[in-house]
Amino acid sequence: MRWIFRPSVLVLVSVALALGAAVLVLIPMWEDNRVIKPIPLGVSDDEREIVWLYAATSATPWERFVAGAGQAVKRLNGDGAGSTIEIDDSGAFPRETATTPQFTIKLNGRGRLLFRWYKLTSNSTTSQWVDALMHRRPPPLAIIGGSSSDLAIDLAKTLREQTDKYPEIAPPIILLTAATADRTLSNDGLEAKFINDIHTGRTFRFCFTNRQMAEAITDFIWGRDELRPDPGPIYVSMWKDDAYSLDLTDRFFEALKNHLPSEPGALENLPIPEYVDYSVGGFDQPNRWEEPVVRQLMDTKLSGQNANQKRPLLVLPGASSQPMRRFLRGLMRTAPDEARKFVVATGDGLSFNTVYRDRDVLWPIQDLPFNLVLFCHRNPVEPGAGFRAEEEVNSGNPNRGSPATGTEDLLLNRDIVEALAFAANEEGGLPANGDALAHRFQQARWKEGRIELGGNYPLLFDEKGNRSSGTGEHVVWIRPSITASRVEPRARIEVFTPNRIEGKGWQLVGNPLEVGYELSKSGK
Repeated sequence: MRWIFRPSVLVLVSVALALGAAVLVLIPMWEDNRVIKPIPLGVSDDEREIVWLYAATSATPWERFVAGAGQAVKRLNGDGAGSTIEIDDSGAFPRETATTPQFTIKLNGRGRLLFRWYKLTSNSTTSQWVDALMHRRPPPLAIIGGSSSDLAIDLAKTLREQTDKYPEIAPPIILLTAATADRTLSNDGLEAKFINDIHTGRTFRFCFTNRQMAEAITDFIWGRDELRPDPGPIYVSMWKDDAYSLDLTDRFFEALKNHLPSEPGALENLPIPEYVDYSVGGFDQPNRWEEPVVRQLMDTKLSGQNANQKRPLLVLPGASSQPMRRFLRGLMRTAPDEARKFVVATGDGLSFNTVYRDRDVLWPIQDLPFNLVLFCHRNPVEPGAGFRAEEEVNSGNPNRGSPATGTEDLLLNRDIVEALAFAANEEGGLPANGDALAHRFQQARWKEGRIELGGNYPLLFDEKGNRSSGTGEHVVWIRPSITASRVEPRARIEVFTPNRIEGKGWQLVGNPLEVGYELSKSGK
C-alpha cells in the first residue's frame, strides 16, 4: 500500500480532486446562465407591448413610472367625452423577484398596451434582450430606456444592428428618458454623431439635450441682474473620465458665445477650462485629482484683474452631486470669502431632490453657500402631480402625497404614457408595429403643458426626434441667505419656466420655497 503515498500518485489525486471541484462549481453556473437567459413574455393579437428596459436595481424608478402612468390615465379620463381608458397595475409589484413586473392600459375597446419591466443584469444584457425581443412575434412597439447616455447608445446601436440583420422586421422605437448627450463618437473615436442618428427616425427623446440645458441655464443667468457675471473670465471645471461632463461642457462653450463680447480685446472674457482626471472620490472632500484643480482655479480668480470680479461664473457640469459637492467644498476651504462670490451653473446632474428633499445631508447651504442654477426636464414643484411644500405638510394637511419629493420624473413619465396612449388610441386602432408608432409620434404636439396628436400647436419633437425647446423645461435657482459675512441656515429655492406670454425670458412657477437646514440649526 506504500505506492498510495508516492508523490506522483498524490499529485494525480490532487489534480483529479481539483477537476472534480471545478466541475461541481461550473455546472451549476452554466445551468444558471442557461436558465436566466432573457425570455420575453407573449403578446396576444389585441395587445401591444411597451418594454421598460432598466437595471434590475431600478425599483424606485419603476415605482415612479407606474405612478406617472396612473396620473396619465386619470388625466386622460378627466377630459370627459366618454373616455374609458383603464389601468390595471395589480401585477406591477410582484412578490417574486423572478416574476416580470407589468401593468396594462386598456384603450376604449381598441386593445391594450402592456408595459413590462425586463430587467438588465450581467447575464441579461441589452443586446441579449433586444435579440430575444426581435425574434419574438410580434416585437414590441417601443423600448423605454436610456437611463444614461451610454446605455442609450448601446440600445440604439443594438437595435440598428438587428434592423440591418432583419430588414423585413419593423423594429421598436426608442423612447429616451435621461440620455441627454448630444453627440457620441464612433468606435475609432473620430466621427461625432447625434444619438438620434444611430437608430434613425425611430428614436424620440422625452428629456432635453445637453445643448438645450446649457442654452436655458445661460439665458436665465444673463437675464437676471443678480446673477449676470461681471467682466472677466468664466471658470469651467470638468471631469475627463465623465463623458456627460465633457459633452455638457462643450455645449456650455457654444451657449456662452451668444453672451460674451466678441469684439477684439475681449479675450479676457473667454472661459478658462480646468480638467480633473478622475471623478471617483469620497462624500464631501476633494479627491487627489480635484485638490490641485481647486487651488489652480482659486489662484486664477485671485490673480491680476480677476481679483476685482464681484460675481464670477463657474460652470460645473458634473454627472452627479457628489463630485460637484466635493469641488465646491474645496473652494470654500481654500478661500471662503472669494468662493461665495461665484455663481455656479450646472445641468441636471444635480437634482431638485438633492437640494430640497435631501438638502440637510447632501446640500447643506452653510457649507455650500453658492447662488446655484440647475436644470429640470419638467416642473419639480407641480401641485397637481402631488408636490406639497414642507410648510403645508407640517401644518397638518392630510393630503401629503410625497411632500418633499420633486415631481420632475413623475411628469416626464406621465408625458411618455400620455403620448403612447394617444398614439395607440387613434381611430385606425393599435399601431401595427414600431414604424407606425413612429409616424404617429411625429404628429405629437405640445398644448399648454400637455401632449396631443395634431392641431395647430408646437411640435413635441424636432425632425431628429429631440424634444423641442419650450415644451416643459424648468430651471431652479438656489439662493443662500447671507447677511454681512454670515451665512444663515436658510435659503430660498425658486423654480422658473420659459415665459410663454411674452415669448422670451423666464417666469416664476408658484411661490418661492423658503427652506431651513435642521442639521445646521442643531449644530450637528
